[in-house]
Amino acid sequence: MAIISRVINLLAWATIVKSTSDLFNEMIPLGRLIHMVNQHKDRLLNDYLSPLDITATQFKVLCSIYCQVCITPVELKKVLSVDLGALTRMLDRLLCKGWIERLPNPNDKRGVLVRLTPEGKTLCEKCHSLVGQDLHQELTKNLTADEVDALYHLLTKVLP
Repeated sequence: MAIISRVINLLAWATIVKSTSDLFNEMIPLGRLIHMVNQHKDRLLNDYLSPLDITATQFKVLCSIYCQVCITPVELKKVLSVDLGALTRMLDRLLCKGWIERLPNPNDKRGVLVRLTPEGKTLCEKCHSLVGQDLHQELTKNLTADEVDALYHLLTKVLP
């Protein structure tokens, strides 16, 4: 009897989740498509980066630090639009791999700054050259040059 009750609850929950998901997709179909394209891009990026033992997410964090030279975790969280707890765990992993270092923040005694180590900077540059135009071409292989330009223009207009 308890098993049947659990199955019924699970099915009810799955129906609610599916309904919510369907409702969201119906309300914002463009958002769903953009999300799916982003997931596709991340899968491709993971494939390109796997020989270097780095994930797409790790690469994005390294690139964000690279562009800022030195950055606080809170600023990095805003740049990446991620949860601070998840970012802290990611920074711990990058620290263990020797790709970043934490330094005392001279402007905040309790805070830290994050920057790339020489190895992290070299890896970031290597990843960038490895991925380069190949990822762009793979993402846009079914589009004409005019369609790529139009897509770029339209997506840029959507941003604030």
